[in-house]
Amino acid sequence: MTLQPDLQQIISQSISFLLLLVVLRRFAWGPLLKMLDDRRARIEEGFKKIADGKAELDRLQQELTKRLAKIEDEARTKIQHAALEGKRIAMQIQEDARAQALVTVEKAKATIELEIAKAKVTLRDEVADMTMEAVERLLRQKLDDKTDERLVASILDELERPAAKRG
Repeated sequence: MTLQPDLQQIISQSISFLLLLVVLRRFAWGPLLKMLDDRRARIEEGFKKIADGKAELDRLQQELTKRLAKIEDEARTKIQHAALEGKRIAMQIQEDARAQALVTVEKAKATIELEIAKAKVTLRDEVADMTMEAVERLLRQKLDDKTDERLVASILDELERPAAKRG
């Protein structure tokens, strides 16, 4: 057995191989390449969607950051306004308390002055009674009511003059 290449067999195998290559190219590689191209397109589309999603996410994150900064500014402003309003209310309360204290002091002064006037009247009446008793004892006789009143009035006038000079 010698290995001699048979030309007819080589040609027939070459033609068979070429036919197989054409058939595979037309029926197998075409759909296979089309399937690979479709898959590549889907993958590229997926990457594009991912990139678009990432860009949208970045945009939303920036928008959220801006909103948060705005909210923080508004909150800070509201806190400052509330603090100022609290100070204003505290000042108003203090002013009202001072005004009420002044009113209370004025009422107390008026009450004290009234009590002093009442005490003076009471004291004057008591002094008058004591004076009348003293005068009666000195004179050992009872004078009539008109005379008693004149005598008491003159004594009281004399007693009030030195007090008026001191005050």
